[in-house]
Amino acid sequence: MDGKANQCDEATPKCSYCEKKQVPCHRPKSQFDLAWRDQNAVASNAVQRRLNANDRSRRHQDANQDLVKREDQVPRVIPQDFENYALNFFFGSYGRLAESSDRCGYLGCLYPIWTKTPPTSPLRPAVNAVALALLEAWSWSNPNSSQSLARPHYVQGIVAVRRRLQSGEDIDDDDLLATLILDMYDGIISFCGGRPHDGPHIAGSRALLENRQRRPCTTEKSQRVLNGARNMIISRALGQKDSVPENVLIGITNVQDLQRTSESDLEEIQFEVANLQASAARIMATSEDKDTSTMDILTQCNELDRRLMTWSSSIPLEWVPTCIWDQGSIPQSVRNAGLYQRHCTVHKNIFIANMVNAHSCSRIRVHLTMLSCLGHLQNPIFELNRTTARKTIQDLVDTICASVPYHLGDRVGPQRLDDKTTQYPRVGASPTADEHYSTAACFGGMFLGKRLAELLQPGLPLRNGQREWILGQMGRIKRIYLATAQN
Repeated sequence: MDGKANQCDEATPKCSYCEKKQVPCHRPKSQFDLAWRDQNAVASNAVQRRLNANDRSRRHQDANQDLVKREDQVPRVIPQDFENYALNFFFGSYGRLAESSDRCGYLGCLYPIWTKTPPTSPLRPAVNAVALALLEAWSWSNPNSSQSLARPHYVQGIVAVRRRLQSGEDIDDDDLLATLILDMYDGIISFCGGRPHDGPHIAGSRALLENRQRRPCTTEKSQRVLNGARNMIISRALGQKDSVPENVLIGITNVQDLQRTSESDLEEIQFEVANLQASAARIMATSEDKDTSTMDILTQCNELDRRLMTWSSSIPLEWVPTCIWDQGSIPQSVRNAGLYQRHCTVHKNIFIANMVNAHSCSRIRVHLTMLSCLGHLQNPIFELNRTTARKTIQDLVDTICASVPYHLGDRVGPQRLDDKTTQYPRVGASPTADEHYSTAACFGGMFLGKRLAELLQPGLPLRNGQREWILGQMGRIKRIYLATAQN
């Protein structure tokens, strides 16, 4: 069909009209194609010409470093080669932004590992699934749809991972990384669908991690992948109040000649917090001698809280968030969109902001466990402890709420990934870093949504009206990413 929609008879592979005219048939092949049709044919052709020119100019570059074109914009017209463009978009936006930060975890080493994987690696279909799901989401299509192009690749990735587990062979970094990417896909689908991310790949990840940890970890890339797998398992245990097997941390002792990081230190403490939560829940439900057991849990809580405070005082000074109050640093549009109390915080980058908020959530869990235990001790001498625990939780919740403007700026609805009209809080006259426009758009909503959801867990003593404010901000995140429209 050459622009006259009423001439097409829907025959395949070409309509008879175009066959007779001897012109290419451009009829949309699926609902995904329909979502990408541009009303302006001139603009459409111009975009396609630019993509073709970029493809020709990069085709002969080094194979290892340029297996894909690294685009960082959502196209206005979907190219004919869906899968390759999705990879271009993913590595050119999410991958490039992650590589630019040394605190982005496993995503920062994904591209170098991906370029060296064989076609049979489970990492290949896993990356394809995430790339297509993100492209569909940013095109305001629906990655949850039965017609999604991402789903078949996701299924292929799961099959490939299972095949690797059943083979009995040694697990490599790309195999373990594949489970992280598959989990990322599930997170995207859950986020877009407005439902909790229950982590269906935890069992497989544990088995792969146990196999991978049998061999020494000698490179920074391997360490990042191992840390990513452990973090995924520990985070899920924290959310579900499950215990974490001891062998999850074995890999730390297998790391050779690699420097310990603040991330791994925090991860070890979170491992103990998860097991403490699980122990406390079990004791409260089954133990007959609750007083003795409760005192033991309280002692562990105090020790873990001390370690968490030590961690926050030992991080680099540039990681410490800057608290800003003045009118000039917080644009009025940001205040209107969502400002809790009268101040907010600015961080070095979105990845460090996420880590700082994860630390606050861990302390909240420790103090919530304290409150649960103190509730079983009727002695009035513990009333001061209960008051202190509640106040500490409220202060920590306040710090997470104060980070909302840094993550979302003044966005209240859908915007393009490459939109730089968004305003963010800033320190004094310093302009918003160019990188933050993209990292906040790519990662801000998912990072923040996860932390805000943790603040709504039962029993958390929030300030008056704070729960409603948090719910309002979660609704805002859904509107920005059109999540509610895809339920």
